Amino acid sequence: MQMCKLPRGLLALAILATASGTVRASPGAFVASGALEEVVVTASRTRQRILESPASLSVISEQELARATAPSLAELMRDLPGIQVTDSGQPGQGRIRIRGEESRRTAILVNSQEVTDHYEVGTPLSLNPAMVERIEVMRGSGSVLYGSQTLSGVVNLITKKGGTKPLQASVEGGYDSATDGYNSFASLYGNVDGFEYRVAGAKSDHEDRSTPAGSMDNTGFNNDSVYVYAGRDFGAHRLEYTYENYESSSGAYVEEEVRTTYPLTDFYVESPRRDRDKHGLFYAWDIDSNWLQSVSANAFQQQNDRHFYTYTETVWYSRDINNYSTLDTDGALLQLDLQPLGGHRLIAGLQYLNDDVDQIRHVDTVSWTPSIAPTGVEVISDRASIETWAWFAQDQWEINDRLSLTAGLRQYYVDGKLDYTDRASLTPGELDSDQKAIGALGLVWAASEEVFLRTNVSQGYVYPSLTQLATGAYAGSNFVNPDPGRNAATSVHYDLGLRLQRTELTLDGTVFYTESDDYINHLPCTPEDNCPGRRDRLYQNVGESNAHGVELFAAYGGVTEGMEPYASLTWMKRKIEYEEFSTWNTAVPDLSGRIGLRWQGVLMSVPAAWTDFYLRGESSSDLEEPGTVRDVLAEKSSWVTANLSAGVDLGRESQYRLSVDLFNLTDKKYIASTENLYGAERSVAMKLSLDW
Repeated sequence: MQMCKLPRGLLALAILATASGTVRASPGAFVASGALEEVVVTASRTRQRILESPASLSVISEQELARATAPSLAELMRDLPGIQVTDSGQPGQGRIRIRGEESRRTAILVNSQEVTDHYEVGTPLSLNPAMVERIEVMRGSGSVLYGSQTLSGVVNLITKKGGTKPLQASVEGGYDSATDGYNSFASLYGNVDGFEYRVAGAKSDHEDRSTPAGSMDNTGFNNDSVYVYAGRDFGAHRLEYTYENYESSSGAYVEEEVRTTYPLTDFYVESPRRDRDKHGLFYAWDIDSNWLQSVSANAFQQQNDRHFYTYTETVWYSRDINNYSTLDTDGALLQLDLQPLGGHRLIAGLQYLNDDVDQIRHVDTVSWTPSIAPTGVEVISDRASIETWAWFAQDQWEINDRLSLTAGLRQYYVDGKLDYTDRASLTPGELDSDQKAIGALGLVWAASEEVFLRTNVSQGYVYPSLTQLATGAYAGSNFVNPDPGRNAATSVHYDLGLRLQRTELTLDGTVFYTESDDYINHLPCTPEDNCPGRRDRLYQNVGESNAHGVELFAAYGGVTEGMEPYASLTWMKRKIEYEEFSTWNTAVPDLSGRIGLRWQGVLMSVPAAWTDFYLRGESSSDLEEPGTVRDVLAEKSSWVTANLSAGVDLGRESQYRLSVDLFNLTDKKYIASTENLYGAERSVAMKLSLDW
């Protein structure tokens, strides 16, 4: 297949610019003047303007979410600088990778509470986009404020709350021609004498994906979700409750050559269940005393249920494998916000998190070659847990009118345990405990009211998962053995950035460098490892990784009234060093991003209309790993797609909205660098929203 060259202008912008951030990435989005003036909470656990934060940040606003037609949150973040989407062959269950790191090293939060996951493919974004008010993404370690799993960054999904009238309603309906799929959403919400409430439900159902390479079998997906919110002020106190329920199922695409490669004659995979059920409670006390500004606390109980099914047929036997698992998570946080004292504003907190995994693997084998694989049923059960306590503190010091310093510290105390297993090769008992202190330091200098320079150094920490420490996992037909002696992975992130906000120009940028140590991966067992199976693999601390790059978002509104060219680009290189193997081929394209031209204004007496024509693309990428039969596991060619978004807001209060996206106008055949599925064919997606 002939490689598609990226436009020279796209390459030049990526190399010359130094930027990172507040890209308005969703289809049909529009960057308003003052984008960097937005207030965020993720970077410092307090309200702070993006301009004044030392962290690398991106925000997708409520308006952008309302205009987007994408059925999943991962799709909404695809064009943010430094972000890649990975599907693991499972459509509808996209994950996020930040700066090339695996998805399992990125924290997914809902209202600043973590959605944990202990599987290798990372945490799915199990929330319907229509229930989200805004998305805040922080690139670089968030471990000081948010804990383990935030080594590469944080995605904070902030849900919608109540309304302004006693009774309000919204309804949405959407369609995607590439999957012949639909999305629907309905919500009742309001404010009755200070009591805020919202009840919402959503449903999505999508068939197999149509691509320029043909229809992809077993790529349909569906999900149903419910969301409830209630909140009320009691004088200086505020109490809020949220309930989230998300039920999903998905096929998993397997290439024909894989399904029929000897000795396989058929191979089928699907995820019939990937559900999440959560109760969250939030409390805030506005004290405003001489030294203490506020006290806040939250607690949550969350359950993730997973069913993964595999059918394997070989020349010798057929085998049904059902993996069932339940992950119960309890979490709590107490935070104190102190008033500015001599230019200092201090926050301090105590955090608790406990994960319990209970899993069953059911294997049913029918063999016509008993000497190779006997007929029978095998049932294996495992139970394991991890408990984490941590305290943290962060000081924001206004040194003078132009210079501010942010310093943070976190101390971890982690204990793990394999409570039960009937796997002969594993022994129940305590896992290695760990204590670790990490820190972060940031500096922001206001060169003027419009230009801010920043630098940030932050440490990251990821305690091994229960899969890596206690229970192990299956990779195809091979068992990956756990090792309770694995070290936690650590990292150091260096960011240097520039932010500029003028009436017509928005520029946000970062040059970054990251080092990660004790990187955990699974490699084939050696005789010294004493693995029980001859084809087994073993989780190991394989070495280190490092990445460096440039992230850019720029928009200029001075061309003509309502017209705005923009660019969201990333140039990045990432290297992994194993004990006897080193490679830059880590499935990370050198260049990726989006450039476009958008317009917003009055169209034929319609007061609010918008269009956005943009190119999205990546340079080529390869993937290499040690101990594999092939030197290069995956080769992805460069690609560019042309796309068009448009929409109108109607009604006296813009309460009716129609959004239309035309994707892949040239019907380009491509596979994104970190995905297994071909991109959709030339297609249309649309959404109609009604608010009362």
